[in-house]
Amino acid sequence: MDNIQFGAFVARLRKELGLTQKELADRLGVTDKAVSKWETGKGFPDVKLLEPLAQALGVSLLELMQGRREESDTVSVEQAGAVLSQALDCSQRSTALRYLALFRWLLLGTAAVCLAELLPLLLYPLLLLSVRLGLFRSGPSDADLGVIGGADGPTVILTSSIQPTWLAVGLPAVLLAASLFLALRVRSAEKKLK
Repeated sequence: MDNIQFGAFVARLRKELGLTQKELADRLGVTDKAVSKWETGKGFPDVKLLEPLAQALGVSLLELMQGRREESDTVSVEQAGAVLSQALDCSQRSTALRYLALFRWLLLGTAAVCLAELLPLLLYPLLLLSVRLGLFRSGPSDADLGVIGGADGPTVILTSSIQPTWLAVGLPAVLLAASLFLALRVRSAEKKLK
């Protein structure tokens, strides 16, 4: 059974009982957003909530997991085992997706910090190039400000405390590349799990 079929069954049972998502959520001790995610197939309840959910909706656990009502009151051990296995798989997949999303955001945050660390080092050569190309031109009031220079124009003196070393450049660059690569791999793993 998939999350969509499960969610549609939960929504149908909830509506048959005349319950709102908020009322069902209050009975289970969860938020109405969690119930909404279940009903739309974007999430699956925790395994601990399956029995209370079945009781709140007035169906057996087997019926809840199969997404349909059973005509027979007896259940074989194989059916129960298969349904339990499905429930565990859905719950584990949902938990794995949450952890993968958290890990992906952590990797992207690491990449952003590394990029912020490298940005001044990347912009410094551009600043020097723009000065050489004369993109910083002096205005008429430069003489009043004490700008020095000769017949070929003003002289710009740049001072910097940036001393790029292999540690200042190499480590953030490697971390940036590794973080972005791993974030892409985690995203593809998320897509496979969905």
